[in-house]
Amino acid sequence: MSEARKLRVFVSANADLVDAVVSSAHGGAKLGRGVSELIAASHPDIAVEVTTEPSSGFATLRNRLETGTAPMLAARPDIVMLSIADDVAGLGARPGNTEDAVHAVGDDLVAVVRLIKDKLGAHIFVAAVSTVDPADTTSTYHGLVEEPFSLRAHRLDLMLVGVSHDEGISIIDVDRVIAEIGAGVGVTAAMDYSPVGCAAIAGEIVRIIDDYGFLDGRSLLAQVGARGVDS
Repeated sequence: MSEARKLRVFVSANADLVDAVVSSAHGGAKLGRGVSELIAASHPDIAVEVTTEPSSGFATLRNRLETGTAPMLAARPDIVMLSIADDVAGLGARPGNTEDAVHAVGDDLVAVVRLIKDKLGAHIFVAAVSTVDPADTTSTYHGLVEEPFSLRAHRLDLMLVGVSHDEGISIIDVDRVIAEIGAGVGVTAAMDYSPVGCAAIAGEIVRIIDDYGFLDGRSLLAQVGARGVDS
């Protein structure tokens, strides 16, 4: 019997993404079947190895990659999965006005993407967030001292689209996935997804992995953004 092909996935994120990738049998909290199990069900010849680490946002990851201390460097993954959730949560703590803060997050993410591609050559998936907050009852933004979660999430989701276009990464479009199943069953709190929501996100991740050619042995589609085409 031939040895199983290995697909190494490194997830640098917190529960918003980890629980949509990893089953409860392997450290997750919400899924009976995570990405590894979903792929094994249809491709038993592929062994998916998932490594996770907590995230503190793109600025911290950028520093670790620049200094050579990021654990993913030793793991040598085929796919790196990140999330913007921490930066959504910390957007208000960034110096300057909101526009400057969004640009700063984007600059950190661009640096992270380029470092990962240069040092690892891995494919990069970045999870957006659902913009739904069941606890938010805001009816107007006028006069608000602090922007509500939904607006911060929209700002960084939009930033992510620009980075994807320029740098050539894949977005895990959590907002669309949750919208398709209904936020009432998919979201329990801001950036906290139900088992149903996590299962839908896991299915989307497997679809993206398959689209790139990781599952059928064909030549992998390259991640080339507009910057790479123009250079």
